[in-house]
Amino acid sequence: MKIEKKKYPWFFVLQVGLKKTYSKTYPWALTIFIALNVLFLYYFLLAQKTTWDAFWQSNTAFYAWSQVILSIINALLIGVSISMLFSVIEEKRKTSKMSLLQTFSSLLFSAAATGCSVCSAFLLPLLGIAASLTALPLGGLEIKILSILMLLYVIYEYAKVNSGLCTIYDEPIITTKDGQLHININKKTAPKLKSLALLIVFILVIYMLPRLPSTWRIRMQKDTAAVTNSSGASKQAVDIFSQINPPQGYEIAARYGDIGPKMIEMGVIDFNKFKDTYEKSGQPLSQEQLAILTKGSDQKMRITSENSYFLLNFFWAFGLANQTKILTEGDMVKYGQGQTGNFASTGGWTLAKGDPMQYYSKRALAPLTAEQEKLVNDVASNVYRPCCGNSTAFPDCNHGMALLGIFELMASQGASENQMYEAAKYINSYWFPGNAYDAAVYFKNKDGLDFKNINPRIFLSKDIFSAFGAQAVKKWLVEKNLAQPPPKQGGGCGA
Repeated sequence: MKIEKKKYPWFFVLQVGLKKTYSKTYPWALTIFIALNVLFLYYFLLAQKTTWDAFWQSNTAFYAWSQVILSIINALLIGVSISMLFSVIEEKRKTSKMSLLQTFSSLLFSAAATGCSVCSAFLLPLLGIAASLTALPLGGLEIKILSILMLLYVIYEYAKVNSGLCTIYDEPIITTKDGQLHININKKTAPKLKSLALLIVFILVIYMLPRLPSTWRIRMQKDTAAVTNSSGASKQAVDIFSQINPPQGYEIAARYGDIGPKMIEMGVIDFNKFKDTYEKSGQPLSQEQLAILTKGSDQKMRITSENSYFLLNFFWAFGLANQTKILTEGDMVKYGQGQTGNFASTGGWTLAKGDPMQYYSKRALAPLTAEQEKLVNDVASNVYRPCCGNSTAFPDCNHGMALLGIFELMASQGASENQMYEAAKYINSYWFPGNAYDAAVYFKNKDGLDFKNINPRIFLSKDIFSAFGAQAVKKWLVEKNLAQPPPKQGGGCGA
């Protein structure tokens, strides 16, 4: 004897289940309420590491919009799945606890993958995935896509229960007792195992993603661009900008020496990759820059709008490779939790020969005494950058690693603490001209100070030049009706 099991197309089951759930008003309200709260959670997590402005400035348009759209879809599906769960409970039908666990897992992992691809996502370390979203091939977008697929499966499982169409049974067990025929039918338990297996695969895939080869990763950070002009700027705006980015540049109390040839020789800079990067960006290396790389130079360093991009990548490599306890015992190790190679400043360095971590704090390119290393750490700990809330002593992105390298070179050549702070004020202003312009306008209108007279310790502090400080400065300018775009734009977090 065999009992026929009627099968329905999945889309029909889903349609009936959704129609039954949303035949009343409150599931609609519940779904919207939950979705809005999930979106608020995503924004809260984003704000723990960066700002909304920095998020759009540091990432490509594709990545930024994908994060937004996938987050909205995840939030809506979480709302739908929870609303359907309540509908199932109201109908006094039993559902698998596994479905609820899958919904929670999707929320947790999609929330963990929310953030700027450059800066460390707030929840990743709690899940045992240290470093930034650049460790993932698609910068965390793949986690959101997997979460969407998981949530669609959960919604389908709820629809099967809620619709009443899919009560599936095992083959009947037929026995005889006292001369009578007995048929025992048990509900099938395989779907529970299928759900458990799916959840395990989902979690394993997420934990495998950061461990994929760096060559599999797609660049989601915006390329660092040359400073571009904006028309219609006022004379005052142009004057302030010429102070933060002086056309003649700013001379730094350090010389290049032979660190260029040393970096090429050791492999932390692949000369051909490095050269091709600048050619493809439309900013081919000058003869002077080629000489710095291949022959070395005894001339004093000078940062200008034209060479700021070159110095960013050159000293990114130097900061990565130069031997220092700041890298081997500091915040990079503390917050890396054994995955230091997954930061944007480590795994994101693609212009080396091979794995960038084989050069991490590898050689004393500019040897530092204990006193000099302490000086570097003290200064770096008080210098922030507007792409995130971390100091230069925690160089988890390219700007932080590059500035750390410049501090090390300056200290090794006897620069003073004041010289290092003053140099950092101009260097960060060339790398982040928009934020430096806002800060300069802020001090000019609040304290009557020209840029050259602003204390660099205050200008570069967490309250002014971190992502959160920059946001506070922008808010003050808006409230005073002083906010305006700078006459020139530039910056970014790409190599």
